[in-house]
Amino acid sequence: MGFMDKVKAQATVLADKAQTGVQQGQSKLAELQSGKQVDHLLRDLGAHVFLGERGRAPEDSESEVAAIVGQLDALEAAGTPVVITPPVPATAPPGGAVPQPGPSAVPVAPPPPSTGTIPQSSNRLPGE
Repeated sequence: MGFMDKVKAQATVLADKAQTGVQQGQSKLAELQSGKQVDHLLRDLGAHVFLGERGRAPEDSESEVAAIVGQLDALEAAGTPVVITPPVPATAPPGGAVPQPGPSAVPVAPPPPSTGTIPQSSNRLPGE
């Protein structure tokens, strides 16, 4: 096998790996997009239910709820899991210290004692 044949074989292998990577990336992107769509639909469904519970549902709320449930059923039938996404936990700052609300940690100098008189100023400039 000549040098050029080895180069062509290696290029073919690399092209196959690149194509596989692109397909995996597209699959992951489609997965993320369908997950975002589920989150959006669940949010809208929750808004309709909340407003209905409070007596403020729009006129077409029942048909909207039916349409949203239909879209969620279709996504689930297509293989997209319909689950509630857990909230992202807050991360602690480095070192594990969690800032506490309250007074500032910067020390503040107490005010000078009041004697009831205004101190006289000298005519000297600082540093003289």
